[in-house]
Amino acid sequence: MSISRKSILGEIINTNPEVVPLLAQAGLHCIGCHVSAYESLEDGCKSHGLSEKEINDLVDRANQVIDKYDNLEKISFTKKAIVELNERMKKSKTPFVRIVAKFGGEFDFEVAKEINVGEIEVKREISVLMEPRVERILRGVEIDYDKKLKDFSAKRVKTKKETKNKNKKVNAKVNKKLNKKN
Repeated sequence: MSISRKSILGEIINTNPEVVPLLAQAGLHCIGCHVSAYESLEDGCKSHGLSEKEINDLVDRANQVIDKYDNLEKISFTKKAIVELNERMKKSKTPFVRIVAKFGGEFDFEVAKEINVGEIEVKREISVLMEPRVERILRGVEIDYDKKLKDFSAKRVKTKKETKNKNKKVNAKVNKKLNKKN
């Protein structure tokens, strides 16, 4: 879903948290601002001194980021992470695992017996519950588990398009070298 100049800042932040760093770079530190609940992106930009061109550029760049996230794969789990989460669910006799956002941008897992209001269920090899904005943040992320550390880790994985483009570049370099030899 794209945004416009008239989009409410609070709604943008809740539905598309991936644009928050972009807003902050533009001088809009909206996350904790009480005005963001009813102020439009355009009004916020104007109150922070952005020109019409800067506002249009910000909307365009934000929509590019949103489009990129729209095309990312949903969260994935390694086999080790699935085994660990399944063990936790079995031990506590619960059907779900919940991903919860912690202070400082970190995430944690807890077992859950039911879906809370406003949560979504992402079915992978296991049933994972989370808020929609957390699901959005974790798109393109793979969760792993380290038994020695007894902790989970996350890494952003390349999209199919990025991998395809990288392979094309590598193949082009190889072909160029082969053509030089011939």
